[in-house]
Amino acid sequence: MYLVVVLIGASSIIWLYIRPVYEDAIIEERITLISEYQQQRIREAENFTGYWLLSIKELRDQIRDNPQNVESMAQNHIRLFPDLTAIHITELLSGEYFEIRTSNANDIPSTDLIREISYPVPDLEDIRVSWLPASNQFFLISEFDIAGQPYLITAQFQSINLEEILLQNVLGDGSFSTIWFMDGSVIGSGNRNLPNVLFQQITSVREQNIEGVPHLLVTSPVRSMPIVHATYADLDLVKLPVNQIFIQNLGLLVVAFVILALGGVFLANRVRQPVQQFIEDVEPFANYDFSRFFRDSPLPELAGITDKMEEIRKKLAHYQRINVDKIILQEQRNRLLMTYSVEMVAIYDENDRFTFVNKSLTSLFDQISPGGQPLTVGDFFGLKGISVSMESNASDKISGYVIDTRYRELEVKTGDGHRFYINAHLMNLQGVDSRFIGGMMLMNDVTKDREMEQMRTEMIHTIIHELQNPVFGCLGLTELLMVDNDLPENQRKEYYEVMSESLETLSGLISRFLDITRLESGSLVLQKEPIHLYPIIAKVAKSFKRVCEEKNITMDFKIDDTPIIHAAEDLMEDLVRNLVSNAIKYGDKDRTIEIELKSSDGYSILGITDHGYGIPEGERDKIFRKFYRAKAHRTINGNGLGLSHVKEIVTRHNGTISVESNPEIGTRFRVTLPENGDNINAEP
Repeated sequence: MYLVVVLIGASSIIWLYIRPVYEDAIIEERITLISEYQQQRIREAENFTGYWLLSIKELRDQIRDNPQNVESMAQNHIRLFPDLTAIHITELLSGEYFEIRTSNANDIPSTDLIREISYPVPDLEDIRVSWLPASNQFFLISEFDIAGQPYLITAQFQSINLEEILLQNVLGDGSFSTIWFMDGSVIGSGNRNLPNVLFQQITSVREQNIEGVPHLLVTSPVRSMPIVHATYADLDLVKLPVNQIFIQNLGLLVVAFVILALGGVFLANRVRQPVQQFIEDVEPFANYDFSRFFRDSPLPELAGITDKMEEIRKKLAHYQRINVDKIILQEQRNRLLMTYSVEMVAIYDENDRFTFVNKSLTSLFDQISPGGQPLTVGDFFGLKGISVSMESNASDKISGYVIDTRYRELEVKTGDGHRFYINAHLMNLQGVDSRFIGGMMLMNDVTKDREMEQMRTEMIHTIIHELQNPVFGCLGLTELLMVDNDLPENQRKEYYEVMSESLETLSGLISRFLDITRLESGSLVLQKEPIHLYPIIAKVAKSFKRVCEEKNITMDFKIDDTPIIHAAEDLMEDLVRNLVSNAIKYGDKDRTIEIELKSSDGYSILGITDHGYGIPEGERDKIFRKFYRAKAHRTINGNGLGLSHVKEIVTRHNGTISVESNPEIGTRFRVTLPENGDNINAEP
């Protein structure tokens, strides 16, 4: 009877009190999961449209600054953005317009209609957005002035990919997502009859019946678009696992109580005395006393357990005797691992004296203190050549002990002038009585990280330096043209030409840097096809004919074969053009430039020898870096991106490039490309 009462009471508590709490926790967890996934979809969609917004803003600013090249700039933007299908530019006063479209572009509605149904983009009030889901059209519009005349630019994007991002759902059966527009229309509802959602500026969660089925509804606004993203989850499916788990647990509880009741009644009269004897024999275990033998049990059912416990007692007594030996072995193993660790490790006692120093730290001591190893932590930090650039402290309490961690950034100079950087962690341990016990010092060499950071900083400074010359030049001429209305027309035209050349230089520099960046990141997809290199070489050579005539330069072609390679033709032309251009620039007049093309063991080999100035030996490993230029020839016009671009092109085509140079005979670049496109960075 007692067990029945306990069973009923336990079952009632579980079902009436524990189950609702667990159910609420499951629902809350599901809401959190839905909300996080929804915000992920919204962020991905806003990043997706963010590129559209930046592209239209950039195109608008380019058109405003350079209206005569509107067609080429529009075509470039359409090529760069696959979802951009049409660009429509209207002069608002006259109604005249210019339009460029792709083959899959839809008809653009009237300007007045788009302006009427569009909404401003937060933080970009001069750009408005409109989305027509029925025709998969997404519009960005912006008004701007050119010479005091108002214009409107309308960009049409295909919204199919954007819809896929927002409607993607991996939350399982019973869940789906929709997109609600301010006119009450919805995408993603299927054949469901969904009540309208409220447009709010915050994420909201509520229950909603859909066709008689309760659902969790999580709605969030999309900040950059006039839409609300809604995610629905079938509430019954969310609660189903909870009910199943608790029903199963209650069933197991009932079975356990029945078995326990039957077993208790059966064993009560047979095991009381033998069990008491067994308990008496086991009690010494609580005090780690394994010297008392287990007595034979008069109960057959307990005899086997008694025998096993006696075996366990003997083993525990044996392990107790060898426990100290194991501790010593463990310490030796730990020391062996620390000895050969890449990190620099040292252990010191309560007097700061080193009791253990591993091989990596010993090597450091030998470099900065050849006369003898420091004996204490203080001796180490007092060595000549060690300076602390930053220091911080933190403390933690664990089971009454205090671990005081000190972090230091060190700059180390050796006697031979070598400099490197180290991050040091000193962990000091204090006992329960606040007495210093000892500590450990861990150090990592971060010299390479510092050097990489310095290289990044230098590259940024170089980029700024390269960009500021054409920008400042244009700004200066622009201010002069604005304040001086009496300039002669021919001089004004000359200034405009100088500004145009500066902007072309700036545009070329940016385009080249973007090309290199896209190649390095792998985002540029190469359109490889079977091509011959010789026609490309001939085309490039012809384009430099006039420059060669001015410098009396002769090109000597040595073409043994014209093999077919699998490559991107436009990038191969960039490669040849950069190498030939450098061969012409970096040398005096009256020279011969040798261009050699041959095939060997499945590779095409292109060699260009300029017979020019040559490259000093110390700079040959640096010329393929972005913005790097040889010191002796920096007065020659250039930006230091050409050879970096060539290097990336060769790498992406699984080839190699090498340079041989001598100030007396010039420079020879040798490019090796696999003809079948499969060999990777190998030479015949």
